[in-house]
Amino acid sequence: MKYLTKIYWSEEDEAYVAEVPALHGCVSHGGTYAEAAENIQEAMEIWLESAQKHSDPIPEPDIAMEEIGRISPFLNLSKLAKLAGINKHTLASKLRRKSRFSPEEARAICNVLGIV
Repeated sequence: MKYLTKIYWSEEDEAYVAEVPALHGCVSHGGTYAEAAENIQEAMEIWLESAQKHSDPIPEPDIAMEEIGRISPFLNLSKLAKLAGINKHTLASKLRRKSRFSPEEARAICNVLGIV
């Protein structure tokens, strides 16, 4: 499963902090960017195993929504909708309500944005 991972330098912690917003509380750190990236992968595995073991709901990854939210100030949503083959009103409505994209919509948006 692919989840958006955010990695940033924290002056307070004096370390790189990595977090997965879709997995509440899934956070790790490292002395280098690469170490934080490696540690968050392990933290995600543990988070997902624990959720499965306790029958907790596991959120579906929605990289398209996360990426659009991150870069939305720079996007032309009408052009994105056209290139992805999605009605511009549907796109705007889903973004405003923070609704999930269908797998086809997410795939099309990721293709347009160049997200693997």
